[in-house]
Amino acid sequence: MEMFHAFIASPLTKAAVAGLIASALLDFQAFRAWKSWHDFAVYQWGTALFRWFQGAVIGLVVGGLGLFT
Repeated sequence: MEMFHAFIASPLTKAAVAGLIASALLDFQAFRAWKSWHDFAVYQWGTALFRWFQGAVIGLVVGGLGLFT
């Protein structure tokens, strides 16, 4: 359990989660515009997940750069 807490408290984990959340918030406007279940069904989930992954990676890289300066 200590290892899990150390992972969660890591600056790199925090940076990756922050990047993921920031990129997911960009899709929030699209979600608010939905009027029906059809909008949910036809949404480009693959593209959204790729954007969220990119946000996590960018957050990880930026957080990692902060550790070495």
